[in-house]
Amino acid sequence: MTTVTSCSSQGVTSVDEGKENATESVAESVEDSTFEVDITMEGGSGKAHIESPVTVSMHDGKMSAVLVWNSKNYDYMVVDGVKYDNENPEGNSTFTIPVETLDEPLKVIGDTVAMSKPHEIEYTIYWDSETAEEDQAGTYAISDDVGTGSVDMGALTQTGSLELKYATQFSVKEYGEYKLISIRGSGDYLLVPEGKEVPEGISSDITVLKQPLDKTYIASTSVMDHIARCKRLNHVRLAGLQADDWCVEEASTAMRDGKILYAGKYRAPDYELLLKEGCNLVIENTMIYHEPSVLEKLKELGMPVIVEMSSYEKHPLGRLEWIRLYGILYGAEDEANAFCDEQFALASTVMGQADKGVRVAFFHMTSTGLINVRKPGDYISEMIELAGGEYIIKDESIEEDNSLSTMNMQMEDFYVSAMDADIIIYNSTIAGEIGSVDELISMNGLFEDFKAVKNGQVYCTEKDLFQKTTDTVEFMRELGEIFAGDQGDHTYIKKLK
Repeated sequence: MTTVTSCSSQGVTSVDEGKENATESVAESVEDSTFEVDITMEGGSGKAHIESPVTVSMHDGKMSAVLVWNSKNYDYMVVDGVKYDNENPEGNSTFTIPVETLDEPLKVIGDTVAMSKPHEIEYTIYWDSETAEEDQAGTYAISDDVGTGSVDMGALTQTGSLELKYATQFSVKEYGEYKLISIRGSGDYLLVPEGKEVPEGISSDITVLKQPLDKTYIASTSVMDHIARCKRLNHVRLAGLQADDWCVEEASTAMRDGKILYAGKYRAPDYELLLKEGCNLVIENTMIYHEPSVLEKLKELGMPVIVEMSSYEKHPLGRLEWIRLYGILYGAEDEANAFCDEQFALASTVMGQADKGVRVAFFHMTSTGLINVRKPGDYISEMIELAGGEYIIKDESIEEDNSLSTMNMQMEDFYVSAMDADIIIYNSTIAGEIGSVDELISMNGLFEDFKAVKNGQVYCTEKDLFQKTTDTVEFMRELGEIFAGDQGDHTYIKKLK
């Protein structure tokens, strides 16, 4: 039996791991699983590091990660005040630790005996949460027959439906003034206009949403971005991030002004505050499936929950088109449709341009020196192709390896694939921005031989592109300009010198 030790300023106490409280029963849609997550880390001298990717397991609603160091010299780690002993004294130091979330950094302490005396060093682990989230399709067996709109609508008669151009993960059917919203993996929702009664005879499987949904709790940054574009932040009362953590400036300002209240992170919401404020809608992303007890508790308290599935859209513009759904929910259909029409018109211009004949690599380097690239068919690689570039990773068979949208390559393999690329773009969202070509070369001297490096065609992404899905077309437009040889300033991509 494994024993862990709880550390505090009052002293050290042993805790029998077998007596920990079990998590509340897992929802039926959640299965035990194991998957890999890429990480980067900060702290120490940089010589010792945790190998990436990290194996993460889900069991009975709890996550754990196996951390394997590239060193034999770590005898224990401390995570959230709990001490964990090395599990592999004969080889590289290995620790299995609990993980609460993959969408924020994890601070840990590692005790190394490599020096003259044991020394505790603080580290910060950064998870590639986007990759982990997109892995949920394979992890959680989301059923295709949930949220299809094939439910009993009683006496209501369908009068129309929302026409979608790119989005495939939700649908909207009209029943006079009522609307049936169906979201794959989340369920069916009947939107009842303000002042109207809930129709009799509808299926018990339908979740009722009564407008105005003006006390919404938002945990998803991409959703906040869409709602801000609809100019309906006045309907958001509660949020799962602090003011400084939002990439949506309007949300940060509203929180500083007290118009939006912090109500705890998605994995640990402030239920008392949610009830006090009369929360009438919770919008989560698929990370909530890591916390099934939270999902069930929200529903138990009478709060309708939508799990948005935009990350499953195959076409880049499908993610953007989710703004139509939020326009419907918050009475901003005209604003949402106008924005979509404008963006799609611009996108058609970008996509209508001739193939530039430019070979493009999009990547970042992991803490262990591996090269992380997007798979063919991923929405980033799709945007590169739609903007007139030729994405370098062409072997479509790798798409079947697992449900992740990225893969790691040895530098030697990446060298063979990308050394002749005309343009290389370093993905700063996961690994942080780099400031110069020399900094890239310092990561691995082989970059000096790349055609793009020799020709001065090295770029780095800026800002949080992955959370600003309403700027998808802007990113595609900038890609197209760069592929055409435009050397001007851009919002999301900077040229390195």
